[in-house]
Amino acid sequence: SPPSYGGGSPPSYGGGSPPSYGGGSPPTTPIDPGTPSIPSPPFFPAPTPPIGGTCDFWRSHPTLIWGLLGWWGTVGNAFGVTNVPGLGTSMSLPQALSNTRTDGLGALYREGTASFLNSMVNNRFPFSTKQVRETFVAALGSNSAAAAQARLFKQANEGHLKPRT
Repeated sequence: SPPSYGGGSPPSYGGGSPPSYGGGSPPTTPIDPGTPSIPSPPFFPAPTPPIGGTCDFWRSHPTLIWGLLGWWGTVGNAFGVTNVPGLGTSMSLPQALSNTRTDGLGALYREGTASFLNSMVNNRFPFSTKQVRETFVAALGSNSAAAAQARLFKQANEGHLKPRT
């Protein structure tokens, strides 16, 4: 016969109720906030201005410029000109945004470039891309015309002009 190893009931190790680890109330289940929505264009990093980006915004986001224009991102290609006074047509758009000229042409390059980019990514920007190009080129004739147009572009870039509908 097989050997016997003890009694017929399993050994007892204490209590009978499961151990308690404090509290007494069950743990709360985390709330699922759901799947985040995928933003639609434009793909601006937050926070974004309501109408468009300033020169500083575009200057600090050169990859967005490259994403919009690729290798075509020069002043000459953007504005459709072969001769631009002062800075030249082969200057990249990030260089135009970063130029340190203090005259009207320098301001036009900065603000006009930002307006050009804003008009491409925001269909409510106060100026269409065509209007930005035309007024930029028209303002190249004199430093005072460039300064006046740069001021208007700056207002649009900062969201101070009425959006297009």
